[in-house]
Amino acid sequence: MHRSHSWTFKILLAARMSSSSIGGNMEEPENPNNGSKASLNISLQTSTSQKRLLAEEETLQAQNHHIKSKIIAIRKFCREWIKNPMNIAFVLWLTCVSISGAILFLVMTGMLNKTLTKKSQRDIWFEVNNQILNALFTLMCLYQHPKRFHHLFLLCRWKPKDICTLREVYCKNGTSKPNEWFHMMVVVLLLHVNCFAQYALCGLNLGYKRSERPNIGVAICLSIAIAAPALAGVYAIFSPLGKEYEEEAQNENISNHDNRYRCSSGSMEKRFSLETRNEENGECGVYPSLNSLPHEDKAMQFRTMSNTPLWSSPRLSTI
Repeated sequence: MHRSHSWTFKILLAARMSSSSIGGNMEEPENPNNGSKASLNISLQTSTSQKRLLAEEETLQAQNHHIKSKIIAIRKFCREWIKNPMNIAFVLWLTCVSISGAILFLVMTGMLNKTLTKKSQRDIWFEVNNQILNALFTLMCLYQHPKRFHHLFLLCRWKPKDICTLREVYCKNGTSKPNEWFHMMVVVLLLHVNCFAQYALCGLNLGYKRSERPNIGVAICLSIAIAAPALAGVYAIFSPLGKEYEEEAQNENISNHDNRYRCSSGSMEKRFSLETRNEENGECGVYPSLNSLPHEDKAMQFRTMSNTPLWSSPRLSTI
C-alpha cells in the first residue's frame, strides 16, 4: 500500500511539472518594442505640455509688453500735454468750475443748512458762487469766440486751404464728408448761439440784483447757453462730419487735381520749330519740330513741308 501511494504521488508530480512546462510554452513572449512605444508616448506628452507652457509664457510676455508700451505712451502724452500752458490754464479753470459748482449745488439742495443756518448766509453763498460760475463761463466764451468768428469767415470764403483747416477741426480724421459745408455751418452757428446766450446771461447777472433779476430771462438764457453746445457736439458726432466714409471721393478729387496739373503743365510746354526757307526760290526747306517736351523717345521728329528732299536744301548744300 505504501508503495502504491508513493507511485501515485510521483505520477501527480510528473503531471504537474508537464502542465507547468506546457503552460509556460503556451504563453506569448514579451515584445521588446512595447517599452520603446511607451517611452515615445511619454516623451510626446512631455513635449506637448512644454509647448503649451511656452505658448502661455509668450502670450503673457506679449500682454505685458503691450501694457508697458501703453503706459509709456500715456506718460509721454501727459508730459507733452502739461508742457502746454493753455492746458494748465484749462485745468485751473475746470477745478474752479467744479468747486464753485459743487458749493452751489450743496446750497441749492439744502445740504449745508446745518452749517448755514440763516437764509441770508445761504443767499450770499449762492450769489457769490453764481457770479463766479458766470465769470468763468463768460471768460471761456471770450476766449473761444474769436476762433469761432475765424471759422465762420473761412466757411464764407471757402478756399482750398480753408477747407483743409476746417476739416481738421470739425471732420473726423480730417477727411472730406458729403455736404460738409452745410454741416460745418450748422455746428459753427450753434457755437455762436452759445456765446451770445452766455453774454446775455452775464448781462442779467451783473446788471440786476438777485431780487430784481428776471427769472424767465435767466432761465431762457441759461437753457440756450447749455443746450446750444450740447446740440453742436451731438450733431458733429451723428452727422456725416463724425462718420467714416470710403475714400472714393477723395481718390476722385486727387485724380482730377492730377489731371488739371498735367493739363496746365502741358499747356505751358513750348513747341519749338525751326524753318529754313529758300529766299531765292521761295521754297520751304526743312521744318523740324518737337511735338512735345519732354518726349518719350527723346528724339526730334523731322517733317518736310514740301516735296523737296532733305539733302537737296540749298542751305544744307552750302554747309
